[in-house]
Amino acid sequence: MTKQVIIIGGPGNGGVVAACIRDMREKYEYTDYEVVGFINDFLVPGEKINGYPVLGKLNDVPRFIDKGMFFIYAIHSISHGVLRMELFKKLGIPDSRLVSIIHPNAFIGEGAVIDPGVMIMANCYVGTNTRIGRCTFLMANSCVSHDSVVGEFCHISMGAICGSLLTIGDGCDVALNATVMERVRLGNFSVVGAAALCLNNVEDYQVVIGNPAKHYKYLSLTESKEEWVAKHSK
Repeated sequence: MTKQVIIIGGPGNGGVVAACIRDMREKYEYTDYEVVGFINDFLVPGEKINGYPVLGKLNDVPRFIDKGMFFIYAIHSISHGVLRMELFKKLGIPDSRLVSIIHPNAFIGEGAVIDPGVMIMANCYVGTNTRIGRCTFLMANSCVSHDSVVGEFCHISMGAICGSLLTIGDGCDVALNATVMERVRLGNFSVVGAAALCLNNVEDYQVVIGNPAKHYKYLSLTESKEEWVAKHSK
């Protein structure tokens, strides 16, 4: 039976999710999921995002849970892992109502574990015996190689290459075209900058950039949830 899916977010990552599901349905006749609309706090219900209606705001999520809807959480702005996790937890969505979207052109290795709410776009590679944590996004042409563990609410951007035997903490961001070499540990809520070559472990909340990647800064946690949502949920 087709699951009716509501995307939580806006036209950025949310639009990517919608486009992926549409592609799966139209080109691959994969009808397990159907997008029925978006949840977005900054648009009026009835307005459209990528052709799909806004159905309500974040405080409407419990009502849609009661209606039997399914969800994917697409608020994934870089360097704000703590706040995006806190916001999700307040929504109260059980794992049984999260869908994992895996494009047919992605490769998922033997023994890989994909947790609820994961998004894996076209041409991604997930190696054998690797685990992808809840609500993590792997964008197009990204790779997480064998025997790695990726935490919850991570964002692996387009073209990012994550080697084997990695430990990637919760809420991490690996930016566009970055490379993380094997046996590296990325701490919780850390960021590997665009096109960086990460050879060494990264601390919790640390941002590294460059080739080879070096310390840039530690993330500030002073921004309020309201300020962050206003910037990143539109």
